[in-house]
Amino acid sequence: MTDSESSVPLSAQMQVHGALMVGFAQACVNLNIVAGRDATNFIKELQINDWYPLTEWERLQELVVRSYGNVDPIMVKVGIAMMTGWYHFGPGKGIVRKGVSFLHFQTGSGGFASVVRGPERVVGSFELELFDKANGRAVVHSTTPFNRKMECGVLIGGMLAPGDIDYIDVRNDEDPNHLVVEFH
Repeated sequence: MTDSESSVPLSAQMQVHGALMVGFAQACVNLNIVAGRDATNFIKELQINDWYPLTEWERLQELVVRSYGNVDPIMVKVGIAMMTGWYHFGPGKGIVRKGVSFLHFQTGSGGFASVVRGPERVVGSFELELFDKANGRAVVHSTTPFNRKMECGVLIGGMLAPGDIDYIDVRNDEDPNHLVVEFH
């Protein structure tokens, strides 16, 4: 797939930050997700401060996806583990103090937008469409090229990490691009 305005493939126009790549890889290691020798070799080459083309992210994700028949629960766990690590061992505590703050951070310019770069038509968006704190409900619209179940896990892990929310569920059963968040 290429952009009609350029001969550069769309996937080459988007870049993913090394911190996201390393976070994904480390989450897989922490969860003992089996992805084989290819994954181990791939992970060794990652640099946390470098930028990588989307094709490298897709390659890393494929190493996990091909190992499981039902990958959805695995991808949710990976998303949770990524954000748990980000919060407890990375900059998370200094950025996000409450679970709902993470939701706003992730859907604003500080979260998703800080680990991807490229034209919006390629990168997509991760936007908060509805936020109802009183009823513990939110809806996030995602047009990113990332796995939606992993994105569900990212929201769950990021909102639980500060410890002020007792319950959170994120579903995208009715419309895969709308992540429905319930929290109490």
